[in-house]
Amino acid sequence: MVTSRRTIGGELLFEGVGIHSGERSSVRMSPLLDGSGIRFKFGETSYRIEEAASVESRRNTELLFPNGRILRTVEHMLAAVAGVGLDDVLIEADGAEVPILDGSALPFARGILDTGFAIKNERRVFAPLGVPVCIDSGKSSITAIPSDELRVTYVIDYPGTAIGTEMKDVVVNEDTFMSEIAPARTFGLLSEVEELQKSGLGLGGNLDNVMIIGDGGPLNTVGYKIESECAAHKIADLLGDLAAAGGIVRAHYVCVCGGHWLHAKLALRLRGLAGTNDE
Repeated sequence: MVTSRRTIGGELLFEGVGIHSGERSSVRMSPLLDGSGIRFKFGETSYRIEEAASVESRRNTELLFPNGRILRTVEHMLAAVAGVGLDDVLIEADGAEVPILDGSALPFARGILDTGFAIKNERRVFAPLGVPVCIDSGKSSITAIPSDELRVTYVIDYPGTAIGTEMKDVVVNEDTFMSEIAPARTFGLLSEVEELQKSGLGLGGNLDNVMIIGDGGPLNTVGYKIESECAAHKIADLLGDLAAAGGIVRAHYVCVCGGHWLHAKLALRLRGLAGTNDE
């Protein structure tokens, strides 16, 4: 287990289109040697991720920074940062939305791993959870249970569709993240596409960056890439949403029929409850 803080070994550039805006965008990751965690830079000013506020959205994760700048769809990138154990990094975005790439966290994670890490002489600090925390909202719920390991159990239910009910249970570490979580693509139902685009969302989506589910399953040339891919993608979203709130509290997360809005509510609740503890 890695116990020292680490930053990225060199600069890394990701370019593509925003899935909702359809506009070209890029993000650049650079080493950050001062141990200040994840920082976002706009022009000459940078902010710690803790300084950003989450903008409520059901379709993606958006961050509002003190300068009024909103950066959309950060969840896959931040899931990759957390999933491979990158503690400190400077992120510069030139557009309003993080590029979607192939719709998963995998290109971000592979890029980070291929670039490598710079290990720093600082101990990694983890945030333990002292008491269970649960949020219920109709048929949806999410619970964080104190645990010595980071584990996620996620259940989704799309009755009357080819997705049906899926469940994924993963103890999250770099290996399981890369094999069981990162490859999972964002997904949507064919029946929802037209309405989504009429509302001004999904304008950059296509079969290269979204898994579209029709009556018989995925319409993409490549069908499912991993087992329970839809539930696995929800786990990636959850990790990214927790990271977006300032860091992932180590716990066993159990989520039923959740989404970005529910993840964000839990993340805000956890912010005030977690302590810190050296590993």
